[in-house]
Amino acid sequence: MTKEDRREAIVEAAMAEFAAAGLRGTPAEAIAQRVGVSQPYLFQLFGTKKDLFIAAITRGFERIVGMFRIAAAEAGPDADSKQILEAMGLAYVPMIKDRTMLLLQVQAYAACEDEEVREVVRDEYERVYRFVAAASGASDQELREFFSTGMMMMVAAAMDLPSMKKDWAQACMGALF
Repeated sequence: MTKEDRREAIVEAAMAEFAAAGLRGTPAEAIAQRVGVSQPYLFQLFGTKKDLFIAAITRGFERIVGMFRIAAAEAGPDADSKQILEAMGLAYVPMIKDRTMLLLQVQAYAACEDEEVREVVRDEYERVYRFVAAASGASDQELREFFSTGMMMMVAAAMDLPSMKKDWAQACMGALF
């Protein structure tokens, strides 16, 4: 395995570990063991656990943008902003059904008490926002609704509201899923 391949494998392992326990709760050793490298090698490639966390959450945001890019393209050249946003929203559903991707997003926001992490999360969220705005041509109000709905979907999925049969859970979700 090349150094770059190993680096990719470490980021993938880190995504799973950080999704489960977050920046503070994930031991670097767990990531090293998952991918089959030594902890010193992990730090040789990434410097610190926080640097690796940032690489993992950045990868997560890259996947969101990539998934939105595909959805926007598949909506077609004649699609209006509403159709493009709907295509992106539908593409987001399988992503948040992936517990690793879902919880990694939650952990990214939870780790924003760290100034450096907060700055990266802001930058990455801006990248997603600007892509959605440019690809859809949506108004500011449409974008607020799109991102609000996405956050509600993420929270509902994190709590597994789709599996609940209680009236409040179903009412909360509405037509999200």
